[in-house]
Order: sequence, then C-alpha cells, then structure tokens
Amino acid sequence: MDWYYGDSGKQIGPIDEASFDALVGAGVIRDDTLVWRPGLPAWQKYQAVRPAPPLPPPIITPDGATIRFCSECGKPYPPDELAAFGTSLVCAACKPAFTQKMREGIQPAGAMRYAGFWIRFVAAIVDQIVLYIVGMIFFAISMLFIRIDFANIGRSQADLMRLLTLEGIWLLFNMIVYATYDTWMTGRFGATAGKMACSLLVVNSDGTKISYQRALGRQFAKYLSSFTLLIGYIMAGLDEEKRALHDRICNTRVIKK
Repeated sequence: MDWYYGDSGKQIGPIDEASFDALVGAGVIRDDTLVWRPGLPAWQKYQAVRPAPPLPPPIITPDGATIRFCSECGKPYPPDELAAFGTSLVCAACKPAFTQKMREGIQPAGAMRYAGFWIRFVAAIVDQIVLYIVGMIFFAISMLFIRIDFANIGRSQADLMRLLTLEGIWLLFNMIVYATYDTWMTGRFGATAGKMACSLLVVNSDGTKISYQRALGRQFAKYLSSFTLLIGYIMAGLDEEKRALHDRICNTRVIKK
C-alpha cells in the first residue's frame, strides 16, 4: 500500500510500505509529520496511525507459570488477570483509574518512563563538560586579542579592566552558546549530547517531539530554576512525573527511551 507524507509544505509520494518504514526509521517521518494513504479519511499525524508495538513476551517462572506486569502499579499477575488496553496491561485494581485517565485524555502510566533527578544530573554534567571545553577554547583565543599582564594586574588598572572585559565577553559567549546548543539539539533531536548519552528525551506532555520555540522557552525557563537556589531543579526529584520547574512552566517531560 502506498503512502504520502508532507514535508515543508510539499506533498511527497506515493511511497511503498518498505520505503515508508525506512523513512520512519531514519527520522525523516516523525510523530508530528502529516501522512495519508488510501483508506484514511484525511491527512493525519503519523503518531495517530502508526502501528502499536507488540507486547513484550511474558516471564516464565521456574514452575512453568507465565507472569506479566501491570502497566500502572507494576505488580506481577498471571496474564488472564490483566486487561489489555493497546500495549498496556492493567490489573483489576488499577482499571478504574486507568480508564478514567483515558477518558480525560491523560497519558496512561507506563506509556512514558520519566527520568529521575540523578540521571538528569549526570546528563547535565556531560553537557557542562562539553560546553566548558568550548568556552575555554574561546577564552584562550580571546587572550590572543586582549593581552593582559597577569603579573602586573594588581598594580595596573588597565590590565584589570581588560581582564574584566574578557570575563564579561566570555560570560556572554557562554550564555549564547549554551542557549543555542540546548535549543538546537533539543528542537532537532529531542535531546542534548548529555541526554543522548543517558538515553533521555525531552517531549511534550503527550509524548510528542517539542518545537524549537518551546525548546528556546524551556532554556530561558531554566534560569528561573537556577535563580531559586536550584530548588527548581531539585523539584524533579520530588514530582511524580519528575518535572523540574522549567518543565512545569513549558509543560514538558524528560523521559527514558
């Protein structure tokens, strides 16, 4: 069956099933890409028509019994005691709350695995190392143009002013580079290098890819998380969806792949 998809306002297709799957795998066709094929009433986002992934195989215990786990509470149950909702399996105790969430349009638990405080902390350290190296290279190059006599800096007001100027330029450079890096990486790939190394993604509340505009807004919202004596970041360890202050402001989530 042939597919069509939209890219930069253009309709591309027809494309056979195998080529279409290859474009999905390469990231050309994403969850928010509009697609259509014969049988669909209208163009739809790919996330609405993509096939559901198969359920994982059950665990076989030493006595031969099969065990699956509830997507909500995580407790083990025999398969015949769980109700299937798409790729989610729900026990009888969790079923009322689960179905209520579905009626209200809330993402069911188990569909997204939220990243906790410490794994996000490790990802941030990796990003800081990358950006620190870039910043130090810029600082070293800048010293070639702004010459400072460090041995005489305590007695020379001119050298002191040049040092303060260099530090100001370096600080401004770091802010611009960090904002550009975070916005472009998150908007393009859904994650910075640190988050990629830790297999994390930044997504909207419904699990879709965030836009460049939201990625930029999230970057500026991080300043609020910092200005609150880092309490905005610590909130990620206390919130049930692991949201930091900037995630709450921009309605984003950090999840595990």
